[in-house]
Amino acid sequence: MQTQSLSSDQQHPRATLLRRTLQANALFSLLTGLAFVVVSGSIARFLGPQIPGWIVLVVGLGLLPFGVMVYRAAANDLQQARIISGMDFAWVIGSFLILGLGWSLFTVAGRWFVGLQAEAVATFAILQLIGLRRLQK
Repeated sequence: MQTQSLSSDQQHPRATLLRRTLQANALFSLLTGLAFVVVSGSIARFLGPQIPGWIVLVVGLGLLPFGVMVYRAAANDLQQARIISGMDFAWVIGSFLILGLGWSLFTVAGRWFVGLQAEAVATFAILQLIGLRRLQK
């Protein structure tokens, strides 16, 4: 069993996948959060006529600090990738629960939007876990 710290592997070539995935996750989160904050009303109408703009705004405001945290983890502390992956999987589960429970509230395009965003986040989570696994070898 290895006792090597993940932060000491920060510059190791095997850390590249993890670092790049975290960076992509951070960029995706920050851009999505920014869009949700700036055009929350339009995005809410796109998702469904009964979706309030304030919900999209609140989600956007939550994504911004998350994106900053993920970016900092990519730069300084790869150990946080496991926690970030857990948060990503929680987002995916929550997205599909919201779709399942509120199916009639969403437009067809809104359903696709939520589902595809959840799939993108799931991809980040899986790649992050693969990157963590590579560091443990």
